[in-house]
Amino acid sequence: MDWHNIPLRIIIGNLISFSASLFLIASCIIREPKKVFVLQTFENIVLSISSAVLGSYAGISTLLIAAVKNALVAMGRFTFGLMVLFCIVLTVVGLMVNNRGLIGLIPIFATVSLTVCNYYTRDILAIKWSLLLNIALWSIYGFLIWDFALGTMQIITGIITLVSIRRTERAIREAKKAARSQQGS
Repeated sequence: MDWHNIPLRIIIGNLISFSASLFLIASCIIREPKKVFVLQTFENIVLSISSAVLGSYAGISTLLIAAVKNALVAMGRFTFGLMVLFCIVLTVVGLMVNNRGLIGLIPIFATVSLTVCNYYTRDILAIKWSLLLNIALWSIYGFLIWDFALGTMQIITGIITLVSIRRTERAIREAKKAARSQQGS
């Protein structure tokens, strides 16, 4: 690859995406739902800057709307009505500013599906599984818009999330086993 022919905006966008991914990785390791959503708020804001640099308007709009949604979830103020409103706004705004055709639909679908999951899931494992779906979609999107840092970091984050899910499942099983042992005593 000839580095001299890569537009500077792609390099800058990838560097910004990489830094945003650090927030996502941290959110996938944490076991406290509120902190997960605070970190994802920061990740969405930084990633929206990367989308701006890379010229993906659907990405910018869905990420900024998702940042507000994540902040509301973290504060415990995300109601059914807000979920419906956010889904409608994400879809309408995302479609209005989509300049990437079918590729531009990926961030819309990823963010709407995670928005629905954010309302219905309270359990940390369910939150992590919904994050994993979202991570897979954003990874595909990243590669399709030449945001290789995003695509690669999403894959790495997905692996970290899977490990975290397994550890959390193990901890839950051990806690249930310990509780049964204490009941039997």
